[in-house]
Amino acid sequence: MKQLADVQATIRSATAELVATRDARRAEGAKLEAERTARTELLAQIEAKLKDQGARIAALGRNESELTSLLERLRDVFADIPKQLAGDESFASLRGRLAWPLQGKVVSGFGASDESGRRSSGMLLAAKTGSAVHAVSHGRVAFADWLRGYGLLLIVDHGDGYLSLYGCNEALLKDVGDWVDAGETIATSGASGGQKAAGLYFELRAKGQAVDPRGWLR
Repeated sequence: MKQLADVQATIRSATAELVATRDARRAEGAKLEAERTARTELLAQIEAKLKDQGARIAALGRNESELTSLLERLRDVFADIPKQLAGDESFASLRGRLAWPLQGKVVSGFGASDESGRRSSGMLLAAKTGSAVHAVSHGRVAFADWLRGYGLLLIVDHGDGYLSLYGCNEALLKDVGDWVDAGETIATSGASGGQKAAGLYFELRAKGQAVDPRGWLR
């Protein structure tokens, strides 16, 4: 009886060890499966992110050409603006004295490389969503609509081939053909056009060529 009891005790001990080993293997298997699932999800996220970045880079690479095409289509509109607007100084004479379109930190300056690797033709100013955007000088609105990469974009013609561009807006407050004065609110800042944070994209053009705004703003 004692020998039988010892054998039964041994069997119970061995069974307990087997159960413990089986539970440990199950726990390890569940852990491995969870890690495998997590890796799969992470790889999917990375792949999606790379595809999204690739699409953004491809789109950004087309922005400049689309803007150039737009300005070409608006040539007849610009032709209606006199070289020097009546009662105003010529835009060229205002170099270094233009008011900033809004007060905000320069996030990306003229000539800086963007996500596509190309050099920026303007500057990006940080601002809270809904901040007032002001015209830098007297002029007439030549374009007020959505443009891929620039979001809600407003273009003001200041005569003699000078343009100011205000992009990534939350809302446009002026329509094509409207005359605006220096300092007048023309839009509110936002993050349209695929920007990661709210702000204003600002650009100056002289006879079709982008110029560094820092040399024009006071």
